[in-house]
Order: sequence, then C-alpha cells, then structure tokens
Amino acid sequence: MADSPTAGAQRRAWLSAALLSVALLVVPLFVWLLLPRPGPVMPVRHEPVQALSPPPQPERTAPREVEAPREVEAPPPREVTAASVGPVRGVVLDADGRPVGSAVVTCRDRAGMSVTADAEGRFELPPDADGCEAVATHPPFGDSEPTRVAAKGDNVVRLAAAGAIAGEVVDESGRPVQAYLLAIESFLPVGTAVHAGVSGRARKVSDPAGAFQWDELAPGRYVLTASAAGRPPARSRPVDVESGSTARRVRIVLPRGATLRGRVIDAVSRAPVAEAQVELDSVTSTGANAISLVLTDGNGDYELEGVPVSGPFSIRVRHEQYLNKIVPGLDARGSGAARADVELRPLGDGGQREELSGIGAMLSVSSGGVTIADVVEGGPAARAGLMPGDVIVRIDGEPAAELQLADCIQHLRGAPGTRVAVTVERTGRTFDVTMQRDVVVR
Repeated sequence: MADSPTAGAQRRAWLSAALLSVALLVVPLFVWLLLPRPGPVMPVRHEPVQALSPPPQPERTAPREVEAPREVEAPPPREVTAASVGPVRGVVLDADGRPVGSAVVTCRDRAGMSVTADAEGRFELPPDADGCEAVATHPPFGDSEPTRVAAKGDNVVRLAAAGAIAGEVVDESGRPVQAYLLAIESFLPVGTAVHAGVSGRARKVSDPAGAFQWDELAPGRYVLTASAAGRPPARSRPVDVESGSTARRVRIVLPRGATLRGRVIDAVSRAPVAEAQVELDSVTSTGANAISLVLTDGNGDYELEGVPVSGPFSIRVRHEQYLNKIVPGLDARGSGAARADVELRPLGDGGQREELSGIGAMLSVSSGGVTIADVVEGGPAARAGLMPGDVIVRIDGEPAAELQLADCIQHLRGAPGTRVAVTVERTGRTFDVTMQRDVVVR
C-alpha cells in the first residue's frame, strides 16, 4: 500500500532531526582530537635553601712528561738518471778475438756520441749512451755490426774481417809488367762510416809475373790504378771486396804512353825559362803515378815520356819566379808524340800563385757523387750560379757517376772560349748549365 503524503513528510522530518543530533555529537569530538593538549599543571614545592658548593672535581695526578714518538723520515725518491746508471764500457775486438786499439766507436742512433778506444781496444762512452746501437770502425777492418751496448756489463764490439785483392799487371801484348806503382784510385766502403786515407794509398810492386796481392783491405768497392816508367796510369774494373775473402783475377792493362815535347818561355820577355818543372796533372784522382817530372833545359825545351796516348790530359808547369800554370785539353790522338808550348806569367804582388783554364771550380768526392767543393770568385762556375755542395750529374751528356774524379776534372778543363754543358743536382732539384771556359787566376 502506498504511503500517504502526510506520513512521508513526518518520516523526512524525523530523519533530518536524527542526522542533526549525530552531527552535534561528532563534530566536537573531532575538534577535541585535533587540538593540542595542554601540559599538566605541577604544584610549586618550597624546599629549604642550602649553601652552594662546587661540583666534585676529578682526582688530579702529577703531570708526566711523555716523549712523543719520533717520526722516521722516508728517504727521498731516487730518480734514475744517466749519471746514476754510469758510463758504458766495452772492448773492440777483431774477427779473431784480438783487441783493436784506436778503433772509433760511434752510437749511430745518438748524434755526436763517439769515442776512440785505447791501445788495448777498451772504450768508455758517456752514461747517455746506455742502450744505443754502437758501431766500431778501424781500417783495414770492416765496420762492426750494430751492437746494442748497456751501462751494466762488459760490452764487446767485433770488427768484420778485412779482405784482399789479387791480380796482375800486363802490357798491351799481355806480357807481365815486372815493376810498377799500384794505387787505390777510389774506394766506396760498405756501411756508413768514412774510411779516411784509403784512397790514394800506393805501393811499389816488383814481380817477374807482374802479380800482386793487396791484403788488409776494408770491405767495399775499389778501383786500382797501375803505372810504370813510360806507361801512364791505367785503371782496373771496379772490384768488390768482401769481409774475410780475396777478390781474384783482377787484370790491369798498362800500354806504353806517348811523348810530349814543347818549350817554356816568359810571357812578357819571350825569353826561354830554364829549369821549369813539367809533370802530368790530375791524371789520377790521387796524384799517384810513376811518370816522373822533367826539367826544361837552357833553351826552355822539355820532353815528357809516358803521357796518355789519347786525351784529354793536363800538364802542370812550375817555376819559383812565375805563376804555376796548368795546361789542359792536351791529346796525342793515338800517336806516339804531341807538342805543347807554354807561356809563364811572372809572379805579381797580388798573392796569386796559379793560372789555369776551365770553369773555376774545385771538385771532391762525397757519398752523393762528384761534388763542387768550392768555386773561384768571378770564374765561370761562380757566374753561372754554381755553389759548393752541388752534385755534378752529367758533363756534356756523359754520366758523371761513370767517371772517376780525375776524368771529371779533365772534362771540365779546356781552352779559353770553349763551352761545356753540365747537369747539376741541388737539394733534389736538377738543372742544366752551359759555361764558357775562361782563364782563372787564383
């Protein structure tokens, strides 16, 4: 049955009153829980006043002197330096284990570090040489293999064994030349060391069979020259000498030379010059040859036997009252005789001592080849811009590497007014120069 409107209204009124009553009870409780509670009120106690006394003090004992423990100082850190390592000591031995005195020991990987061994082969390098690659050199031995040396221990550096060349000297018919002068025209060593004094060494040989053997040669490539009375110098083929071995069957053919005749006169007075010395000049790179100089007679005449049959070659004429004169470009042209008359200029006050005809350059041999060592101021080479250190590559189209130093000198010399073409290398750049030969006084 549905409620009447009056009953529904009564129930809603009763529910609202009930909800209001609950809210009036719950809200105060909730507020009481959230608000802070005051602390309890303590009653005040009145106690008797007592005299104030200091707080009890701890029992004191007499002070004791306690020695502080000493700090042990640690040693300063030691830096290991070359000085603390010490010098590098050792000995140089030959291939048979014998000491080699005066050998030069060089650290090839340390610039400027070199020392000479004493008479017993002992050497001492500075501490900075510790760990370097040492190489020993001493002609006639070969260079040692690079040896790693250290400051600790006794280092041993062994030189390579020397070699030898054996051969014979014969004339144009193949017959033995029994007495001759044998010389080392050029030497290219194995390795990087410089063997000073090897080129130019000469010895006299006397043998019925014309045979020779040259021992104690440092390993490398050699060219030998032989000369005899009436026979101008002739060269061997290049000979390779190896450590501990002998290069054999080397033959030098020594043909008979031509005779050069002429007269020496004063360039001013035209009078003959007596007792002037006439000799071959730069016929070998070392100057070693068996063709003796000759003197002019009272008429200024001379006769020089043993000049090359084919040129070019030069002669040098000397007299104490005149400038030395080099006469270049001479050639017997395959015949047995040639002629060269010479005019000498009297000495002046300028300090000049020599007159020659060429390009005005001095040559030397270096590892790079034939090199210009110096140029004469105002000469053709200087005017062409050539400088010391320039390497000559070609002379009139001929490779300079295939020529000995003496050949290069003869090809550059010549009569005044003639021309010569030279190819030069400088700091990796190659260029050609054509020069007109001239008289050079120095």
